[in-house]
Amino acid sequence: MAISVPARQLFIDGEWREPVLRKRIPVVSPTSEETIGYIPAATAEDVEIAVAAARRALTRNKGSDWASALGAVRAKHLRAIAAKITERKSELAKLEAIDCGKPLEEAAWDMDDVAGCFEYYADLAEGLDAKQKAPVSLPMESFKSYVLKEPIGVVALITPWTCLELAEVCREAGLPPGVLNILTGLGHEAGAPLASHPQVDKIAFTGSSATGSKIMTAAAQLVKPVSLELGGKSPIVVFEDVDLDKAAEWTIFGCFWTNGQICSATSRLIVHESIAAQFFEKLVQWTRNIKISDPLEEGCRLGPVVSGGQVYLSLPAGSVLYSSEVY
Repeated sequence: MAISVPARQLFIDGEWREPVLRKRIPVVSPTSEETIGYIPAATAEDVEIAVAAARRALTRNKGSDWASALGAVRAKHLRAIAAKITERKSELAKLEAIDCGKPLEEAAWDMDDVAGCFEYYADLAEGLDAKQKAPVSLPMESFKSYVLKEPIGVVALITPWTCLELAEVCREAGLPPGVLNILTGLGHEAGAPLASHPQVDKIAFTGSSATGSKIMTAAAQLVKPVSLELGGKSPIVVFEDVDLDKAAEWTIFGCFWTNGQICSATSRLIVHESIAAQFFEKLVQWTRNIKISDPLEEGCRLGPVVSGGQVYLSLPAGSVLYSSEVY
C-alpha cells in the first residue's frame, strides 16, 4: 500500500487556506526517497495575512480577547489540546515516523512528551493568576507597587518542525481563531519576512547558528526580543568508577536516539584512559545489535537520514570517521 501524508493548506485565523501564490513543496520520504505528498509554501503575502489574524486575536470580542484571557482559560485550552494529542497518538506517531524517518516506537514516545508539555504549560498558566498584581514591598508607605503580567503580543516561532496536523488538533480542541497560525515554507520566502515584520513583537527560533544570527540581526532593526535555540555539543564524561554497562547503554541511546539527528544528541565522548578500551568494546557490541530498517518495521532502532541534502552534508565528516579520508 502506498504511503502518503495528509494534504493540508496553511492554517490562518482558524481556517485552512491555500497560499496566495499557490506554491507547494514536495514531501520526500527519507525511507523510499519517493514524493509522498506536498505541503503549502507560504510567502510574504501569507505572512501579512497571518500576522494580521494574530493581531486581531489579541483585541477582538470587546475585551473578551486572548490578551486578557485568564491563565485558567488558557490552561483549559492547553489541556484540551493535550487530550486530543493523546487520543490521536498512534496516528500522529506514524505520520512523524514516515515524515522524518525516526523509529515508530520513538515517535510514539514523542507524542507522550508533546502531550506532557501542554499539560506542563497548563499548570504554569494557572499559576499566573495567583501571581497577578502581586504586591512589591517599598520603603515609602506613600507609594504602592505591584507586578502586572501582560502578554508580550504576537510571537513568531520559526522552527524546523512542520506542525500542520497540530493545527487540526488545536482547531478540534476549540482554540480561538488567530491565536495559532501555522505557515509552512522556505526561509527566504516565509521566515525572512516573518522575522522582519513590524507587527511581530517577539521571535523564537530553533535551528542553525548561521540562521539564528540573521534572525537576531533582523530583530535588532526594531529592537524586538528573541529566543534562539541553536547548535551545540552534548558531551558524555565517563569516569573510571562508573558502571560501564549502564554508561554504554546511555551513551548509545544519546548517540542514536532520533537517528542521531537532534540537537541534544551525544556528540562528544570523554572517557578516562584507564577504561577507554573496555568501554569502547562495549559500545561496539551495542552498535552491532542496532536494527537498521524502515522506521515502521517492528524492532527498528535506527532509520534513514532525514533527507538527501542532509546525507550530502554528513558525508565528509562521516568518511573521516570511517576511514580518516574525505571522499
